[in-house]
Amino acid sequence: MTEPRVSLVTLDIAGTSVDEGGAVYVALRDTVENYLGGPIPDDRFDRWKGTGKRQAIEGLLRESGAHADTAVLDSVESEFTAMLLAAYRKTPPTALPGVHDAFGTLRQRGIKIVLQTGYSREIARPLLEQVGWEIGRDIDGVITSDQVRTSRPSPYLIFRAMELAGVQSVDEVLVGGDTPNDLRAGTNAGARYVVGVLTGAHDAATLRPEPHTHLLESAAKIPDLLG
Repeated sequence: MTEPRVSLVTLDIAGTSVDEGGAVYVALRDTVENYLGGPIPDDRFDRWKGTGKRQAIEGLLRESGAHADTAVLDSVESEFTAMLLAAYRKTPPTALPGVHDAFGTLRQRGIKIVLQTGYSREIARPLLEQVGWEIGRDIDGVITSDQVRTSRPSPYLIFRAMELAGVQSVDEVLVGGDTPNDLRAGTNAGARYVVGVLTGAHDAATLRPEPHTHLLESAAKIPDLLG
């Protein structure tokens, strides 16, 4: 029996599709450490890379023994958002090399591109405007972490991307990202392809032990992978 063709590629944004210079993790760390009044150990911080940013803030505060009710989370998240948007205004994000062309190739083949991100809409919207990508022209949609109850490594961002794209089977889905939590989310969703890319927060040695089907040097190589 012929295997179903991939009809949806759903990718993370920062570090996978877009080069934002790692500003998100600088802003996240600075904001939480400012609230805590001290440093966060690297291993604790790294565990939260790739998750929803409010989820990361809550987890980092909780694991550091700090109180994290709704008012605190709102305040810290607001400071994080302002810091990150200021960083993006100072140094605008750009598409990673070859990724926009890869999107065009995939869409010409009838494959939909839906980005999904741990960012809120408040951050994702201006980021994509700065990159110059439009829904309907360059991509088919964006799902943000404030549209789901739980972000990565839960699979719900991916399921919402499938819903938006009108794709019913995970056998038709390729998930790509640059963090262990991206790969865990793709695996938890049961996606046919779970692809780690090496353009972002982690190297091959870090991603290789995580559940995946492929590691690529860049998301620009996805059209070649799909043949």
